[in-house]
Amino acid sequence: MTILLLFLGVAVISYIIWLSSKGISGASEMWGCGWSPGVRGATINAIASSLPELFTTVVFLVILGDSEGFVSGISTVAGSSVFNAFVIPGLMILTVFIRNRKSLKDHDRSLVLRDGLWLLFVQTLIYFIIKSGSFSFWHGALLMFIYALYIVMLFKNNKESEDEDCYFTPETRRSLNTKFIFGVIGVGVGCFYLVEICVKLGSEFNLGVPIIALVIAAAATSVPDTFLSVRDAKKGKTDDAISNAFGSNIFDLCIAIGLPLFIYGLLKGDIFLGESMVDSLSTIWLVLMGMTFISLLVMYFSRSLNILQSIILISCYVLFVGIVVFLLDFPNY
Repeated sequence: MTILLLFLGVAVISYIIWLSSKGISGASEMWGCGWSPGVRGATINAIASSLPELFTTVVFLVILGDSEGFVSGISTVAGSSVFNAFVIPGLMILTVFIRNRKSLKDHDRSLVLRDGLWLLFVQTLIYFIIKSGSFSFWHGALLMFIYALYIVMLFKNNKESEDEDCYFTPETRRSLNTKFIFGVIGVGVGCFYLVEICVKLGSEFNLGVPIIALVIAAAATSVPDTFLSVRDAKKGKTDDAISNAFGSNIFDLCIAIGLPLFIYGLLKGDIFLGESMVDSLSTIWLVLMGMTFISLLVMYFSRSLNILQSIILISCYVLFVGIVVFLLDFPNY
């Protein structure tokens, strides 16, 4: 009964995060109106929809502290990265097919290559940091610096779109900005209770909190990314939808990990990982990188995205969850 109530709590929190994300996404659409396809999705949409991962990482550090909290946060980001790379495109393709009875065509494959390579680069960097056995504040600073370079690169190639009417009345702007503020508050509250439930689920199933975070917290915090990408796909903004999925991952790795790590490292010092934790986390990261590479191949070499690709992508996520739950073992703290 307790486990059922906890999962019910996860469902309620996911709904709260989704509801809050609607206010966030409305404001982000206004702020990014007129930006070229692929830039808005990879920047303003990705940042707005990735706030849950950032908040969750911070809350895990505050509640659990030191290595367990940070590893749980990084596990959330890792699981969210796989979710974004597989489930979001899969659901996006499926939604468009059900709605329009046709495949997604003419997506800009250069955007997939651009964001995919950036993502693999950041993942590789974090893998070597994990293998070093500790996280320092300067690692967080480095990740944030890389994200700044990524943003500069995007805006250097940004061209204003002439296809959108970007006029918003003052009343509309105030309304959207107010919804954004309440949306951020709602996401923050939801993430706090999500972490609490993950800790309790870990105790109920006798599993490490990082494993629960890798699956449960990651899926729950990816709701806004899913909502934004599916919404853009319905509107025919395929490039924004795809770049949001990849851009969200880059934000998660560079900012949702980098910013809390930078602040925590400055205030309390380095975070050290035991040998067994290094082995477990590095294994997860290799699986994550492999999964990202598969997603990149599917999205890049497919000239049209149909039900077959949707099935492949979602099946890969199910495989990832199975590997994590049944084959990997985090040490107990």
